[in-house]
Amino acid sequence: MHRKHIRPLLALLVLILASLACIPGTKRVIGEVTCVDDGYLFGSGTQYICYCPTDGLAYRGGELSSSVLTDIDPAQLKVRACTDPFAQTLNQNSANDVSPTEPPTEEPTEEPASTEPPTDPAPLNPYLAGTFTTCDNAARYVNFTIAENAPAYDPATFKLLFNGYEANCAPAPNNPKILTCNYPPVSYNPPAGIQVYIGEELVNEFDFNGGPICDPIVPPSNDNDNNSNDNNNSNDPAPTEPPVPTEPPVIDGNDNTSG
Repeated sequence: MHRKHIRPLLALLVLILASLACIPGTKRVIGEVTCVDDGYLFGSGTQYICYCPTDGLAYRGGELSSSVLTDIDPAQLKVRACTDPFAQTLNQNSANDVSPTEPPTEEPTEEPASTEPPTDPAPLNPYLAGTFTTCDNAARYVNFTIAENAPAYDPATFKLLFNGYEANCAPAPNNPKILTCNYPPVSYNPPAGIQVYIGEELVNEFDFNGGPICDPIVPPSNDNDNNSNDNNNSNDPAPTEPPVPTEPPVIDGNDNTSG
């Protein structure tokens, strides 16, 4: 009877001795890796948790039995201690489960409203009336009449041409309705084509046909023919003097600025 009870007692004693031999918390250093006893696991023996020497953390790959630690290479142990195969599996599954994303939809852009092209400015009114009051081919000037609705202008942009030659012109100082122009410094007598520009715009184009009207008057001869006087009809009117121009010419040989 006593022999039957001895065997279970011996087995219990062996188990107690085995548990005392592996005290949890015992450290083992293999190469660069430190492993800590995590207790006895039935069927696998004593289990150790090995810490990664790189960051000091414990990964799943570092959970090893004492039998594995006995034969493992230190370099291989370092690799396993720093590896988490469970996390790698999760990452791989997550990558496989990623559904293709739809391309982003582009919002329709509003087309800019069509803008009308800018309208050209209205043309300027004529500056001259196309007529003249006095002229003199000997003194080489003419007084043109300025139009009622003549546009304002910058004198630097004003230009008047006689047959394509630029003339020196300026408003008469005693009459702002008269533009006095000296003939161009070339051989010239009417008729001629007149062109007036303000900037790049042609505001006047007409013919100046003063002709004989602009020729100087020849003074009468001092020789009197008595017989002719006797034969003249006493009822004939006496000869009259030519009219004196009311607008004297603006003639300045030193002024070469166009009006």
